[in-house]
Amino acid sequence: MRAFFTENLGIKALSLLLALLLWFVIAGETASEMGLRVALELQNMPRDLELTGDAVDVVEVRVRASAGIIRGLNPGDVAAQIDLSGASEGERIVHLSEDSIRVPFGVRVVKITPAILTLNFERTLLKVVPVRPRLVGRPAAGFEVAELTSEPAEVRIAGPQSRVQEIESAFTEPLSLDGSRDTASRELSLGLEDPLLRIQGSPQVRVTAKIRPLRETRTLEAVALEVRGGDLSLRPAAVQLVLQGPAEQIRRLAPGDVKAHVDVTGAASGERRPVAVEIGPGFAGVSLLEARPAAVTLQAARRKG
Repeated sequence: MRAFFTENLGIKALSLLLALLLWFVIAGETASEMGLRVALELQNMPRDLELTGDAVDVVEVRVRASAGIIRGLNPGDVAAQIDLSGASEGERIVHLSEDSIRVPFGVRVVKITPAILTLNFERTLLKVVPVRPRLVGRPAAGFEVAELTSEPAEVRIAGPQSRVQEIESAFTEPLSLDGSRDTASRELSLGLEDPLLRIQGSPQVRVTAKIRPLRETRTLEAVALEVRGGDLSLRPAAVQLVLQGPAEQIRRLAPGDVKAHVDVTGAASGERRPVAVEIGPGFAGVSLLEARPAAVTLQAARRKG
């Protein structure tokens, strides 16, 4: 032990002298004050809790030190720290004191604003919500959006329980369709209406808008039914057909291009059979939406004479 105190006496004496000189220099300087906006550090935040309400990210701290130290002081040299070990769901009132502020040697905390903070905590909630793609602009004239999809179609979000429960979907950046004649597909970023919520996993999805020629519907009235496969009559003997297809094909469709029939093979009077529709060549894009009625009643054919 004695050797410890007697070793390197010259170096130890010099260090003590320098420390005393520094103390006298600091003590001899005029004290100055400075106000700083410093970051509020929340330490040991429980993983299953979320901070809600109007979060306080910075506090005003007024410090006092010698003029030399004050002149060299930067906002990053000072920080407000709150230890949240053991925090639970609900409201917590925190008092900031000098012990809550980290400062360099020789600096003293004079004032903290605000000195009292009210923090509200909620449990973290995870939820799966659908993706809502957004579009901007219109396809080229004579074209329309046939289908709009995103991959993935759903994403997982996280945040304070009460906020997550209110969110029904996530939305994407707009996908431009200006003048499109073909399918448009892009990787787009996701967004949420509440800034306290966050996306779990990738924040991007692929949005695809399938573009097709503009489609129209057309109704053909009193289309006569043809009987196939037997000698029965139909009630009713004509149907109404609702067709859908590309506008250009629908508009040039003539009544003779569509045939309706009922197959009565092996059927007996009183039965009901479905109506079948045949659309002529050159109208591959046209399809039947509905036949009214979709089925007819069979009855014995009337004998002539």
